[in-house]
Amino acid sequence: MNIIWRERYKPLLEKIVNRKDQVNKILDFLENETNWLTAPASTKYHLDRDGGLIDHSVGVTHTLLKLKNILAHEIPDESCVVIGLFHDVGKVGMAGKPY
Repeated sequence: MNIIWRERYKPLLEKIVNRKDQVNKILDFLENETNWLTAPASTKYHLDRDGGLIDHSVGVTHTLLKLKNILAHEIPDESCVVIGLFHDVGKVGMAGKPY
């Protein structure tokens, strides 16, 4: 698994303040009951490897934060993090149902 995403993932979570309890519940489920951290982003296209989904989601989040700073300063960083990290959450699998 690519370790670089971890260095970029944890600081994003620190931007979540107002919805911390709700997001922590979601993350607890995703990190412990699904393949959120190991799933590929795609089965045959971009980032089709272990950890591809989290890599992709972290990348999307960083892009959203950059765009927000250019186009819409009023949007909270927290919203960009929640949207970016969870935009593809439907791609995760669970035990017995990989996708």
